[in-house]
Amino acid sequence: MDVLTAIKAVNTLVKLRGKDSDLVVDFYGGEPLLNLDTLFATVDYCRANQSKWKVKFHFLLATNGTLLTPNLAKRLLDKGVQIAVSIDGPKAVHDHNRPFAGQNGSFDTILANLKKMPRPVMKRLVGRTTVTPFFPDMVKLYEHLKSLGFERIEIFESEDACHKILPGQENSFFSSKANYSTLYKAYQKLALRYIDNVISKKLNYSKTFFNRFFKLMQRLYYNHEVSGGCPAAKGQIAVSIDGWIYPCTSFLGIDEFKLGHVNYGINRDKYRKFIKKTNKRFEHCRQDCQLFKLCRSTGSCLNVNYYFNGDCAVPHKKSCDLFREKLALACASLSILSEKIPNRLEKLFGFDPVGRRGNKLY
Repeated sequence: MDVLTAIKAVNTLVKLRGKDSDLVVDFYGGEPLLNLDTLFATVDYCRANQSKWKVKFHFLLATNGTLLTPNLAKRLLDKGVQIAVSIDGPKAVHDHNRPFAGQNGSFDTILANLKKMPRPVMKRLVGRTTVTPFFPDMVKLYEHLKSLGFERIEIFESEDACHKILPGQENSFFSSKANYSTLYKAYQKLALRYIDNVISKKLNYSKTFFNRFFKLMQRLYYNHEVSGGCPAAKGQIAVSIDGWIYPCTSFLGIDEFKLGHVNYGINRDKYRKFIKKTNKRFEHCRQDCQLFKLCRSTGSCLNVNYYFNGDCAVPHKKSCDLFREKLALACASLSILSEKIPNRLEKLFGFDPVGRRGNKLY
């Protein structure tokens, strides 16, 4: 993406913000660190204009870590860019998931960069793991990120959506009944480790989203909707390198979901049709699902619905079942913590209006 397109994307975001004053700009790839000129120009443009626009920008960046030197990391952090480094486990696991184009593993390159990080920089980085059926033990993955020096940790299961699974990639996603059973058990172990670490004061909200598990409990604690509904085209947009606007990054490149272009803004007719269509998903859940009032998003992202069912409005049952399992664990964990550390819950969760890595707790 060139600088002008990025600036137009920011202008589009500002025009669409409504009454929101906290805006998040997420640098997404590919590998964002291959395009430093556009990255830094975008941050500087936002900072230079946020007072005029009466907004506050938060910046997120996900990187594979191969280009993340200590000097670059400090430069980004000093500009307020929150950095998540993707590491999918110990060397054998990570190299299996994330080889270079020539098929050599990338783990050693990333580890060498991390070992050079000053401690104050390392403490501010986020270690991010994508869990696959190849190595589903979330507790071991969590402990591995801690052993590398990360204090802030995110763990997510791979989602079999976005741009469809290419031949040969099937084993990288949880799809079979046996896969999901394994995933449920992994979450149960993770919840137990989470409870133990919170009680022993080794873990709090400012250090991790813990599989978005912390967010589930936080919203239960504050009696909020657990998900608030999928934010695609409502609370977020995605802009492709050539300026096309989509509901979210998962829809990039799918022509039928183009909602406009940064040169002329949102096509209101396409936008209204998209919202009208996606709102129909509530019809599938309102009468049949006891969790609807908490979920409000059919338990699955709109792109997952589209990928499996050919329709954004038709829920993906396996995703709903997984959400139900996570919610049950979050309720059980919150109940235990309410009994064990009742006086620490408010400080533990802290209210986070932005809700992502860019929030004010950091």
